[in-house]
Amino acid sequence: MDAADRDALIASAGRLGLTPVEWGGLMSYESGLNPGRWGGSGGRHVGLIQFGPSEQKAFGVTGRETFQEQLPKAEAFLLSRGYEPGMGLMQAYSTVNAGSPNRLNASDAKNGGMPGTVAEKVQNQFGPHFRKVSAFLGGDAAMTMPTETATAPAASGRFGFSGIEPSASSAPTMTTPAAEKKDDGLDAASILKMLAGEKGLASLAAPAGGGATAAPAPPPMVPIQRRAAPFDRDAYLALLRR
Repeated sequence: MDAADRDALIASAGRLGLTPVEWGGLMSYESGLNPGRWGGSGGRHVGLIQFGPSEQKAFGVTGRETFQEQLPKAEAFLLSRGYEPGMGLMQAYSTVNAGSPNRLNASDAKNGGMPGTVAEKVQNQFGPHFRKVSAFLGGDAAMTMPTETATAPAASGRFGFSGIEPSASSAPTMTTPAAEKKDDGLDAASILKMLAGEKGLASLAAPAGGGATAAPAPPPMVPIQRRAAPFDRDAYLALLRR
C-alpha cells in the first residue's frame, strides 16, 4: 500500500462518518486490507470486507480489484444494508458481519467466522488491527497501546498485506532527568569565610587601614563650678531684725 491508498482510505472513512483507523481496522480484521483475499465458509468470500457470493454479483466484486477500486464497492454494500454515515464503528461492523445495523449480539462463528459476537469482536479483537492501520497512516493517527513495552521493535510505517514492516533502526530511549539538588538555605559560615579570605575571620573585626590606631577616649565630664557671691554683712543683719 502506498500514499495513494492512504489518501483513498482517509476519504472513504470520511464518507462513512468513521475515522480512518476505525474503517481501516475493520477491513484489516476481515481481510488484512487485501482486496484479493478469499476466506469464510468454504472459501467463498472475498475482498476487503469479505463479500459473499451474492454480494460479489451485486457489487461487481471479483477479487482482482486494487485497494482503491474496491473501496467504493465496500461503501456501497454498507449503505445498501441500512448503514448511515455517522452510525459509528459498532454499527458498521454489524452491517459487515451480520448483514445490517443493530445486530450487536449476532455471531458468524458457525459459518466459519471468528468466535464472539459483533460487539465482542470490536471490543476485544480489533486492537492489533487498529495499531497496524495507525502505523500505516502515521502522523497524528499513530497509536500506542498500554500493553506495548519499550523493548518492542519500532515500526517503519510501511504497511503491507502481511502487516507492518519492521525497521532496522532502534527504538528511541529515554533518559531519567537528574534529581534536583536540595536547597539547604543560606550558609552564613561559608559566606563569612569567603569574605575574610586568607586573613581569617579575625580580620573582619580589625579596623580598616591596617596599622591605624584607635580614636582617643573623650575627656571625663566635669560639673560646672559656680563662683560664690561675697558675704554682705548689712544684708545679713537686716534679715535678723525682721
